[in-house]
Amino acid sequence: MMAASIVQNVLLKAAEDEAEKLKSIQVDKVVELEYDLGNLLAYDINDLDVNQLRSDKEAFLANLSRDNVQLLINQIFQLPTLKVDNEVVIKLPAGTTRLPRAKPAPKEKALSKWEKYAKEKGITQRKKSKATWDEELKKWVPRFGYKKALAEKEKNWVVEVPGNANDGMDPIALRKTKKQESVAKNELQRLRNISARMQKSKAKSKISLEPTERPTADQLNRSVFIAHTATASVGKFQPNLKEQKPVLKSGQKRHFDPLVGDLKKETTKSLDILDKLKNKKPKLDIEKAVNRELNQPGSLDYKGKGIEKKSKTQLKKDLGKRKHKGTKDKKFGGKKGGSAGRAPAKKGGKRTGNKN
Repeated sequence: MMAASIVQNVLLKAAEDEAEKLKSIQVDKVVELEYDLGNLLAYDINDLDVNQLRSDKEAFLANLSRDNVQLLINQIFQLPTLKVDNEVVIKLPAGTTRLPRAKPAPKEKALSKWEKYAKEKGITQRKKSKATWDEELKKWVPRFGYKKALAEKEKNWVVEVPGNANDGMDPIALRKTKKQESVAKNELQRLRNISARMQKSKAKSKISLEPTERPTADQLNRSVFIAHTATASVGKFQPNLKEQKPVLKSGQKRHFDPLVGDLKKETTKSLDILDKLKNKKPKLDIEKAVNRELNQPGSLDYKGKGIEKKSKTQLKKDLGKRKHKGTKDKKFGGKKGGSAGRAPAKKGGKRTGNKN
């Protein structure tokens, strides 16, 4: 009896463990989950059991994740199914959650004329075998290649001439000419498709790199940059040409400052912007002012006029004195005290006032 009871307990425990592993697909939640099946997302807004979380954190999170994944799979299996290549698949709907991307989604490649025609007519591409059975030669012949040409030559060693043909007609040469024309036509169509794609890409690009009689400076600079970066190191170890202007790289990433960084640097940057906004008067560029003074018409006509020619350094000093003098008059000039605010007396005029 003892042995039977021990065996029964072991079997019950094994059954409980098996039942624990194979949990039911039915999961009960107080609040129904929100689903985004297009992105395979499920949002659980139910409250967490804090006591279970603190007592056994790993087991609680594992059970919670298992239940939510089971609910998501239940929703997926409610979608309509398709059969593709003897496999049952589910077509997911469009996602509703907008997820961030590092780069924009790639655009679809432009269709060629044949692809457009096949799409309109519903022509689907079928995978062809590499070889076909030739009833006349009684052997397998490849669809293309030199063996195909040899098989055609072996099969068509005699060509029938129509009754209304000219005496000088060569049917073998005529067939060869038609073959060449067909190849040339296919090549022309391929080049047209490439040209159509290039026209679309040219409309997007600002600078065209096609050869022209008189290329502009921007076109030459861009061509030099492309040749400069057409190396294994993408121009990293390539020396620059003399007086080569920098060109903005296509697809260059913009630099953004981090959201959380050096607080002192951010404060300094904000204060500089504030100073530029508050200071309405532009800063005086002494170098530019001196050059403008020297380049004025008549400024270099010093000969025969008794005017001393001033150097560039002396002009800079005079401009600095004018600036300081103006600020001093504005600060100390006025009605009270000193003669800074008085008007200068006119020479040769009558003196007014009381005589004492």
